[in-house]
Amino acid sequence: MTWTETNRRWLALRAVEEQLRTDPHPVLPWNDDLALIFGDRDGLRAALRYRWQLTMSTQLDTHLPEHVLEQNRRDLTARFRALREVLDKPADGELGTTHAVA
Repeated sequence: MTWTETNRRWLALRAVEEQLRTDPHPVLPWNDDLALIFGDRDGLRAALRYRWQLTMSTQLDTHLPEHVLEQNRRDLTARFRALREVLDKPADGELGTTHAVA
């Protein structure tokens, strides 16, 4: 992947995250430009999931005191709430799982 393609990909991911953040009812956006970059919705979901994992692993310093680490985790989770909502929903064609509450 060239630098130009990588840059285009990261810019698209940031734009999707911003759209999700500002949408009161976030849904995974999809258009021709995203299709050219990611191939299909699963490709976009995988890239967003990777970016989320990268964000968490790089911004949560495990050498911090536990209370600071937990506050940082809460802040990141709140900041990326809409992204997590979209990623936690089953993709088209996937069956959702239900979790029984004991």
